[in-house]
Amino acid sequence: MRHARPLIFVALALIAAACSGDSSSSTADQEGSFTGSDGVAASVADTSRIVTLSGDLTEFVYELGRGSSIVATDLTTVYPEEAVLLPKVGIGRFLSTEAVLSQNPTLVIGDTQTGPQSAIDQIRSAGVPVVILDTSTTFTSMYTKIGHLGEILDTRTESQALTDRIRTEIEMAGAANPPSDRSPTIAYVYTRGPDVMLLFGTNMVTNPVIAAAGARDAGALSGVEGSIPVTPEALIAASPDVIVVPAEGLESLGGIDGLLAIPGIAQTPAGSDGYILAYPEGDFLTLGPRIAQSVAALTSDLDDLGVAP
Repeated sequence: MRHARPLIFVALALIAAACSGDSSSSTADQEGSFTGSDGVAASVADTSRIVTLSGDLTEFVYELGRGSSIVATDLTTVYPEEAVLLPKVGIGRFLSTEAVLSQNPTLVIGDTQTGPQSAIDQIRSAGVPVVILDTSTTFTSMYTKIGHLGEILDTRTESQALTDRIRTEIEMAGAANPPSDRSPTIAYVYTRGPDVMLLFGTNMVTNPVIAAAGARDAGALSGVEGSIPVTPEALIAASPDVIVVPAEGLESLGGIDGLLAIPGIAQTPAGSDGYILAYPEGDFLTLGPRIAQSVAALTSDLDDLGVAP
């Protein structure tokens, strides 16, 4: 078992990211106006007090040089340290109107997982522009999001430079060759304890990371769309060579022995060989500026296990 990086606490993983990742309905209109993925145009005149409602958005705003304008975030923000110390408005997917408005924001930035809609409507009714961007599930949609943030924050030059940098970092961090029929298969199993066990498949943020490391997504190959509860049947169908889990979830299970006690885990090739990898969910489940580090860690660990083609 390998822990690629130190354990990082995350209040809630973004596990429902089954949205359109390769295209975006967000558009820039006239100067100062932006139409988000929800089709609502926001007039962005003041970006001095920003509330971000997902961890990747927080990190991107910091990378674009506007971190000092963020006055609050949601609990999925785990980096950078100064952002972690900011006031929290709860979880973006379970938005509290009062918590957001108490920060006197001039701009709120969320994504297609932000809700409920009634809370978004109430914030807008209070005169605060709310911009909704697509939730990224591919590197292409991540680059598109960076570009949209550049338009919203008037940091277009910086956003292009950031996009170019991340693209280069991912290419350098990943496997030399794309996945093939001989490539190892990886099952991402999301867990927060024995009562929360999900097998990830297509349209999840884990797909591009697995592919960049030169591996194939076992859940997706077995026909899983989005995520499904872990069952012995689902694991046998996936038959992964390697299982990846959140470090926080592995700890909550009591370590490797607790994971192998879950019905079906030990019966997979990964469980039989002990090929279990654990990474902080705030890193691995977020397509943000640090995603190349996750690609590099996975690529290196697969090589160490001797399963890379």
